[in-house]
Amino acid sequence: MASSPPQMRRIPTEQFFDLRNWSADNAEDYGGKASMVVHTMLLSKPEQVNQITTELHDGNIIMIDFTPLTSDQETLHKILAELERAVADIDGDLVGVSQKWIVATPKSVRVSRKKLSL
Repeated sequence: MASSPPQMRRIPTEQFFDLRNWSADNAEDYGGKASMVVHTMLLSKPEQVNQITTELHDGNIIMIDFTPLTSDQETLHKILAELERAVADIDGDLVGVSQKWIVATPKSVRVSRKKLSL
């Protein structure tokens, strides 16, 4: 039984992406079902830690924007401590990648502490 040839993906003719009007809502989905998903999330309340933990248990990666909490350092530190415990429980990883973004990963996925250089 012969398998069907892979579908061709649309490749833009432009030399660059114009990110001014780009959003994830408009992005093309280039693949089928994946074994792991990378989610983005805007963290604004402690209750969201449960959702993050569930996604990590499901084997997914979460990029977390904690901008809404930067003015409330006490709450931010409590949430980050809770996230650290949750990630440690599953042997995942939790790394700040900028002043407003952290990445949480499930077991067997690590975030490099070094930036790639060419």
